Amino acid sequence: MDLSSISNSRWATGLVLGVGRAVPPGIGHRLARHTASRITANRDDPMVQAVRANQWMASGGTLTGDALDAAVLEAFEYSGRFLYDLYHVMDDPDSLMGMVEVDETFERVLADDRERPHVFAGVHLGNFDLIGRALGHHGWKQQLLSIADPNGGYQWQNEMRERYGFDVTPVSIEALKRAARRLADGASVTTGLDRPLLDAKQLPRFFGRPAPLPLLHIRLAMRAKVPVVVISSILGENGKYRLQASEPIEMETSGDTASAMIVNGERALREAETLIAGAPRQWAMPHAVWPDLVGTV
Repeated sequence: MDLSSISNSRWATGLVLGVGRAVPPGIGHRLARHTASRITANRDDPMVQAVRANQWMASGGTLTGDALDAAVLEAFEYSGRFLYDLYHVMDDPDSLMGMVEVDETFERVLADDRERPHVFAGVHLGNFDLIGRALGHHGWKQQLLSIADPNGGYQWQNEMRERYGFDVTPVSIEALKRAARRLADGASVTTGLDRPLLDAKQLPRFFGRPAPLPLLHIRLAMRAKVPVVVISSILGENGKYRLQASEPIEMETSGDTASAMIVNGERALREAETLIAGAPRQWAMPHAVWPDLVGTV
Protein backbone atom coordinates (compact mmCIF):
# COMPACT_ATOMS: atom_id res chain seq x y z
CA MET A 1 0.00 0.00 0.00
CA ASP A 2 1.47 3.38 -1.00
CA LEU A 3 1.30 6.69 0.83
CA SER A 4 -1.66 7.92 -1.24
CA SER A 5 -3.78 4.92 -0.24
CA ILE A 6 -2.93 5.41 3.43
CA SER A 7 -3.47 9.18 3.48
CA ASN A 8 -6.85 8.87 1.75
CA SER A 9 -8.12 6.27 4.20
CA ARG A 10 -10.81 7.08 6.73
CA TRP A 11 -8.64 6.14 9.73
CA ALA A 12 -5.84 8.46 8.61
CA THR A 13 -8.27 11.34 8.22
CA GLY A 14 -9.64 10.60 11.67
CA LEU A 15 -6.14 10.55 13.14
CA VAL A 16 -5.27 13.94 11.65
CA LEU A 17 -8.61 15.33 12.82
CA GLY A 18 -7.93 14.13 16.36
CA VAL A 19 -4.43 15.62 16.40
CA GLY A 20 -5.69 18.90 14.97
CA ARG A 21 -8.22 19.26 17.74
CA ALA A 22 -5.98 18.09 20.56
CA VAL A 23 -2.65 19.88 20.22
CA PRO A 24 -1.76 23.61 20.21
CA PRO A 25 -0.47 25.32 17.03
CA GLY A 26 3.22 25.28 17.93
CA ILE A 27 3.21 21.51 18.37
CA GLY A 28 0.87 20.98 15.42
CA HIS A 29 3.10 22.90 13.02
CA ARG A 30 6.25 21.14 14.25
CA LEU A 31 4.49 17.81 13.80
CA ALA A 32 3.62 18.79 10.23
CA ARG A 33 7.31 19.50 9.52
CA HIS A 34 8.42 16.23 11.09
CA THR A 35 5.82 14.24 9.17
CA ALA A 36 6.84 15.91 5.92
CA SER A 37 10.46 14.90 6.51
CA ARG A 38 9.46 11.29 7.09
CA ILE A 39 7.23 11.21 4.00
CA THR A 40 9.71 12.76 1.59
CA ALA A 41 12.52 10.48 2.76
CA ASN A 42 10.90 7.81 0.57
CA ARG A 43 11.54 9.34 -2.86
CA ASP A 44 10.13 6.26 -4.62
CA ASP A 45 6.62 6.73 -3.22
CA PRO A 46 4.17 7.64 -6.03
CA MET A 47 2.82 10.64 -4.13
CA VAL A 48 6.29 12.04 -3.49
CA GLN A 49 7.19 11.53 -7.15
CA ALA A 50 3.94 13.23 -8.21
CA VAL A 51 4.63 16.31 -6.06
CA ARG A 52 8.20 16.36 -7.36
CA ALA A 53 7.02 16.44 -10.99
CA ASN A 54 4.41 19.09 -10.20
CA GLN A 55 6.91 21.33 -8.42
CA TRP A 56 9.40 20.95 -11.25
CA MET A 57 6.81 22.07 -13.80
CA ALA A 58 5.63 24.95 -11.62
CA SER A 59 9.23 26.18 -11.49
CA GLY A 60 9.43 26.24 -15.29
CA GLY A 61 11.80 23.29 -15.14
CA THR A 62 14.43 25.30 -13.25
CA LEU A 63 14.50 23.33 -9.98
CA THR A 64 16.88 20.37 -9.82
CA GLY A 65 18.81 18.35 -7.26
CA ASP A 66 18.81 19.65 -3.70
CA ALA A 67 16.68 22.67 -4.62
CA LEU A 68 13.92 20.41 -5.96
CA ASP A 69 14.20 18.14 -2.90
CA ALA A 70 13.75 21.20 -0.67
CA ALA A 71 10.74 22.36 -2.67
CA VAL A 72 9.05 18.96 -2.32
CA LEU A 73 9.72 18.92 1.43
CA GLU A 74 8.29 22.41 1.83
CA ALA A 75 5.20 21.49 -0.21
CA PHE A 76 4.48 18.56 2.12
CA GLU A 77 5.11 20.78 5.17
CA TYR A 78 2.50 23.21 3.92
CA SER A 79 0.02 20.42 3.20
CA GLY A 80 0.37 19.18 6.76
CA ARG A 81 -0.03 22.65 8.20
CA PHE A 82 -3.16 23.28 6.12
CA LEU A 83 -4.78 20.13 7.47
CA TYR A 84 -3.79 20.95 11.03
CA ASP A 85 -5.06 24.56 10.82
CA LEU A 86 -8.35 23.43 9.28
CA TYR A 87 -9.10 20.79 11.88
CA HIS A 88 -7.89 22.94 14.78
CA VAL A 89 -10.48 25.67 14.19
CA MET A 90 -13.23 23.89 12.27
CA ASP A 91 -15.68 23.85 15.21
CA ASP A 92 -14.86 27.35 16.47
CA PRO A 93 -16.24 30.09 14.16
CA ASP A 94 -14.47 32.90 16.01
CA SER A 95 -11.07 31.19 15.76
CA LEU A 96 -11.79 30.33 12.13
CA MET A 97 -12.51 33.93 11.20
CA GLY A 98 -9.44 35.03 13.17
CA MET A 99 -7.31 33.08 10.70
CA VAL A 100 -8.84 34.69 7.59
CA GLU A 101 -8.24 38.09 6.02
CA VAL A 102 -11.65 39.55 5.21
CA ASP A 103 -10.41 41.96 2.56
CA GLU A 104 -11.77 43.50 -0.65
CA THR A 105 -11.33 40.26 -2.60
CA PHE A 106 -13.29 38.32 0.03
CA GLU A 107 -16.05 40.91 -0.04
CA ARG A 108 -16.06 41.09 -3.86
CA VAL A 109 -16.57 37.35 -4.24
CA LEU A 110 -19.51 37.47 -1.85
CA ALA A 111 -21.03 40.50 -3.60
CA ASP A 112 -20.53 39.16 -7.13
CA ASP A 113 -22.05 35.82 -6.15
CA ARG A 114 -25.19 37.58 -4.96
CA GLU A 115 -25.53 39.53 -8.21
CA ARG A 116 -25.23 36.72 -10.74
CA PRO A 117 -24.30 33.03 -10.88
CA HIS A 118 -20.72 31.90 -11.47
CA VAL A 119 -18.82 28.68 -11.81
CA PHE A 120 -16.06 28.90 -9.21
CA ALA A 121 -13.03 26.80 -10.16
CA GLY A 122 -10.77 26.06 -7.22
CA VAL A 123 -7.01 25.55 -7.37
CA HIS A 124 -5.51 23.16 -4.79
CA LEU A 125 -3.43 26.06 -3.55
CA GLY A 126 -3.31 26.94 0.11
CA ASN A 127 -6.23 26.10 2.39
CA PHE A 128 -9.41 26.37 0.36
CA ASP A 129 -11.48 24.26 2.76
CA LEU A 130 -10.70 26.67 5.59
CA ILE A 131 -11.50 29.82 3.66
CA GLY A 132 -14.52 28.14 2.05
CA ARG A 133 -15.94 27.69 5.53
CA ALA A 134 -15.22 31.33 6.28
CA LEU A 135 -17.13 32.30 3.14
CA GLY A 136 -19.96 30.00 4.19
CA HIS A 137 -20.01 31.73 7.58
CA HIS A 138 -20.83 34.91 5.62
CA GLY A 139 -23.65 33.29 3.64
CA TRP A 140 -21.78 31.77 0.67
CA LYS A 141 -23.77 28.59 -0.05
CA GLN A 142 -22.49 26.37 -2.83
CA GLN A 143 -23.05 23.13 -4.65
CA LEU A 144 -19.62 21.55 -4.58
CA LEU A 145 -18.95 19.05 -7.35
CA SER A 146 -16.40 16.62 -5.91
CA ILE A 147 -14.61 13.57 -7.29
CA ALA A 148 -16.79 10.69 -8.43
CA ASP A 149 -17.13 7.62 -6.19
CA PRO A 150 -15.36 9.05 -3.11
CA ASN A 151 -14.28 6.59 -0.46
CA GLY A 152 -12.41 6.48 2.82
CA GLY A 153 -10.95 9.84 3.77
CA TYR A 154 -12.53 11.63 0.79
CA GLN A 155 -16.01 10.58 1.91
CA TRP A 156 -15.32 11.81 5.43
CA GLN A 157 -14.06 15.15 4.08
CA ASN A 158 -17.27 15.51 2.08
CA GLU A 159 -19.36 14.77 5.16
CA MET A 160 -17.54 17.52 7.05
CA ARG A 161 -18.05 19.95 4.16
CA GLU A 162 -21.77 19.26 4.25
CA ARG A 163 -21.83 20.09 7.97
CA TYR A 164 -20.60 23.58 7.11
CA GLY A 165 -23.15 24.40 4.43
CA PHE A 166 -21.82 22.89 1.21
CA ASP A 167 -24.12 20.80 -0.95
CA VAL A 168 -21.51 18.18 -1.84
CA THR A 169 -22.36 16.15 -4.94
CA PRO A 170 -19.81 13.67 -6.33
CA VAL A 171 -19.72 14.03 -10.11
CA SER A 172 -22.46 12.01 -11.81
CA ILE A 173 -25.09 12.61 -14.47
CA GLU A 174 -27.64 13.57 -11.82
CA ALA A 175 -25.16 15.91 -10.07
CA LEU A 176 -24.43 17.67 -13.35
CA LYS A 177 -28.14 18.08 -14.04
CA ARG A 178 -28.57 19.58 -10.59
CA ALA A 179 -25.68 21.96 -11.22
CA ALA A 180 -27.19 23.06 -14.53
CA ARG A 181 -30.55 23.70 -12.86
CA ARG A 182 -28.85 25.61 -10.08
CA LEU A 183 -27.02 27.90 -12.52
CA ALA A 184 -30.23 28.45 -14.49
CA ASP A 185 -31.96 29.46 -11.25
CA GLY A 186 -29.29 32.08 -10.53
CA ALA A 187 -27.13 30.20 -8.00
CA SER A 188 -23.44 29.34 -8.30
CA VAL A 189 -21.50 26.08 -8.44
CA THR A 190 -17.96 25.24 -7.30
CA THR A 191 -15.57 22.56 -8.52
CA GLY A 192 -11.84 22.04 -8.98
CA LEU A 193 -9.70 22.59 -12.05
CA ASP A 194 -6.26 21.10 -11.33
CA ARG A 195 -6.88 17.52 -10.19
CA PRO A 196 -5.86 15.24 -13.10
CA LEU A 197 -8.23 12.72 -14.67
CA LEU A 198 -7.17 9.24 -15.70
CA ASP A 199 -9.55 9.18 -18.67
CA ALA A 200 -9.30 12.78 -19.90
CA LYS A 201 -10.10 13.05 -23.62
CA GLN A 202 -8.90 16.64 -24.03
CA LEU A 203 -5.53 17.91 -22.85
CA PRO A 204 -5.40 21.66 -22.22
CA ARG A 205 -1.96 23.19 -21.79
CA PHE A 206 -0.93 23.98 -18.23
CA PHE A 207 2.43 25.64 -17.57
CA GLY A 208 3.05 25.15 -21.30
CA ARG A 209 2.55 21.37 -21.36
CA PRO A 210 -0.59 19.31 -22.19
CA ALA A 211 -2.18 17.89 -19.04
CA PRO A 212 -5.16 15.55 -18.44
CA LEU A 213 -7.15 18.15 -16.50
CA PRO A 214 -10.93 18.49 -16.16
CA LEU A 215 -12.99 20.86 -18.27
CA LEU A 216 -16.21 20.29 -16.36
CA HIS A 217 -16.24 23.85 -15.05
CA ILE A 218 -15.92 25.15 -18.60
CA ARG A 219 -18.70 22.95 -19.95
CA LEU A 220 -21.08 24.09 -17.21
CA ALA A 221 -20.21 27.76 -17.69
CA MET A 222 -20.54 27.63 -21.48
CA ARG A 223 -23.95 25.96 -21.34
CA ALA A 224 -25.26 28.34 -18.68
CA LYS A 225 -23.60 31.39 -20.27
CA VAL A 226 -22.02 32.42 -16.98
CA PRO A 227 -18.40 33.34 -16.14
CA VAL A 228 -15.75 31.23 -14.46
CA VAL A 229 -13.88 32.63 -11.46
CA VAL A 230 -10.63 30.90 -10.47
CA ILE A 231 -10.12 30.89 -6.70
CA SER A 232 -7.56 29.78 -4.12
CA SER A 233 -6.43 30.66 -0.61
CA ILE A 234 -2.80 31.25 0.39
CA LEU A 235 -1.17 31.51 3.78
CA GLY A 236 0.42 34.91 4.33
CA GLU A 237 3.45 35.84 6.39
CA ASN A 238 1.06 37.11 9.06
CA GLY A 239 -0.24 33.57 9.59
CA LYS A 240 -3.64 34.35 8.04
CA TYR A 241 -5.27 32.89 4.95
CA ARG A 242 -6.23 35.21 2.12
CA LEU A 243 -8.77 34.49 -0.59
CA GLN A 244 -7.49 34.94 -4.14
CA ALA A 245 -9.89 35.28 -7.04
CA SER A 246 -9.49 36.06 -10.72
CA GLU A 247 -11.72 38.52 -12.47
CA PRO A 248 -14.76 36.77 -13.98
CA ILE A 249 -13.77 34.98 -17.20
CA GLU A 250 -16.58 35.30 -19.72
CA MET A 251 -16.83 32.22 -21.92
CA GLU A 252 -15.93 32.40 -25.60
CA THR A 253 -18.32 30.40 -27.77
CA SER A 254 -17.02 30.93 -31.31
CA GLY A 255 -16.06 27.89 -33.38
CA ASP A 256 -16.88 24.29 -32.51
CA THR A 257 -17.63 23.36 -28.91
CA ALA A 258 -14.58 21.14 -28.38
CA SER A 259 -12.18 23.86 -29.54
CA ALA A 260 -13.96 26.52 -27.49
CA MET A 261 -13.70 24.35 -24.38
CA ILE A 262 -9.92 24.07 -24.80
CA VAL A 263 -9.59 27.83 -25.39
CA ASN A 264 -11.67 28.68 -22.33
CA GLY A 265 -10.03 25.98 -20.25
CA GLU A 266 -6.56 27.32 -21.00
CA ARG A 267 -7.68 30.85 -20.16
CA ALA A 268 -8.75 29.63 -16.71
CA LEU A 269 -5.54 27.63 -16.31
CA ARG A 270 -3.45 30.71 -17.06
CA GLU A 271 -5.13 32.38 -14.09
CA ALA A 272 -4.29 29.30 -12.02
CA GLU A 273 -0.67 29.49 -13.17
CA THR A 274 -0.45 33.07 -11.95
CA LEU A 275 -1.85 32.15 -8.55
CA ILE A 276 0.47 29.16 -8.17
CA ALA A 277 3.51 31.19 -9.25
CA GLY A 278 2.89 33.53 -6.32
CA ALA A 279 3.22 30.71 -3.76
CA PRO A 280 4.35 27.53 -5.56
CA ARG A 281 5.18 25.53 -2.40
CA GLN A 282 1.59 25.98 -1.26
CA TRP A 283 0.32 24.13 -4.33
CA ALA A 284 -1.03 21.13 -2.44
CA MET A 285 -1.66 18.80 -5.38
CA PRO A 286 -0.63 15.23 -4.44
CA HIS A 287 -1.54 13.71 -7.83
CA ALA A 288 0.65 13.82 -10.93
CA VAL A 289 -0.72 16.54 -13.20
CA TRP A 290 1.74 15.42 -15.89
CA PRO A 291 1.92 11.61 -15.48
CA ASP A 292 4.57 11.24 -18.17
CA LEU A 293 7.02 13.23 -16.05
CA VAL A 294 6.81 11.03 -12.96
CA GLY A 295 10.18 9.44 -12.24
CA THR A 296 12.02 11.55 -14.81
CA VAL A 297 12.84 14.67 -12.74
